[in-house]
Amino acid sequence: MKEDRLQAECYQWFHNSYPELRGLLCYNLNNSKNKIDGNKNKAMGLQAGRSDLVFYYNAKAHHIEMKTEDGKQSDAQKEWQQIIEKAGFNYYIARTLLEFQRI
Repeated sequence: MKEDRLQAECYQWFHNSYPELRGLLCYNLNNSKNKIDGNKNKAMGLQAGRSDLVFYYNAKAHHIEMKTEDGKQSDAQKEWQQIIEKAGFNYYIARTLLEFQRI
């Protein structure tokens, strides 16, 4: 399964399972359409390596990176994870719907 399909499956499961929490799980736009958009997004604060999803709950932010079974984090994603964890936030990697559900 591709990462984007896994992410969509996880998001839809969450959306349907927890209607009272809709809006608290958010997708981070990490990829720009082209170089012009990329430069604009970077100037507006887009961060390289940012997690795919963030779940805001009980005054906390939980960062979730979606990866396939054999997917690996990029160096930018590893750096983002270190920044997030150093700041006291949770960071998770989900490779399956079941792992996402456990998170």
